[in-house]
Amino acid sequence: MTVSITTPQEVPETAEILRFLHRFAELMSRGSNSENLLRAARLLEAQMDQLKESNELLRVERVRSDTNLELRMALEGRAAGLESEMTALKSQLSETELRLSEVALEAEQKQGELLRRAEEAEAQLAAARTDLANKACGDTHVLVPVTTLHRAKAQFESLAAAFEKSGNIVSQVMCEASASNLDRVIVDAGASEAENRSNHAA
Repeated sequence: MTVSITTPQEVPETAEILRFLHRFAELMSRGSNSENLLRAARLLEAQMDQLKESNELLRVERVRSDTNLELRMALEGRAAGLESEMTALKSQLSETELRLSEVALEAEQKQGELLRRAEEAEAQLAAARTDLANKACGDTHVLVPVTTLHRAKAQFESLAAAFEKSGNIVSQVMCEASASNLDRVIVDAGASEAENRSNHAA
């Protein structure tokens, strides 16, 4: 918004008019005409003072308006920058959420694979126990290969370590218990074999 300011310099004839009124009033030293001329001069001077005051107020308001305009433009620029930054942060958040979802899905798939392997190992252990019960001779000689039991034990120990890393304590304890059971079976089988060898030697 542009405001036109009228200053005393733009009306140079005002000073001339004041001088004329004062000189003319001095010439007419008496009477109402002289008083009227002086009154007119005073009114004109008062108007000039008001004009100066108004111009000064207008100048101050213009400076204030310019300052407010600069401040508003700065705030608008800052707001635009914050909006852009917020958009970038939202985009980063979406990407992070997507990555977390992918990681969670991968962890779930891995957990499922570990559980599947644990179930297979449990099935192998059950089969080994069944073989131990069905194939044992009268002298308690075991016909199941010990290497098979060692592999099953190693698999349970590997699964227990994987479950420990993933925080699945229940599955970890189950696998550790199965590995311990297999270890006892292997030890018992070794003891039985040694005893049979001793009997045959005697």
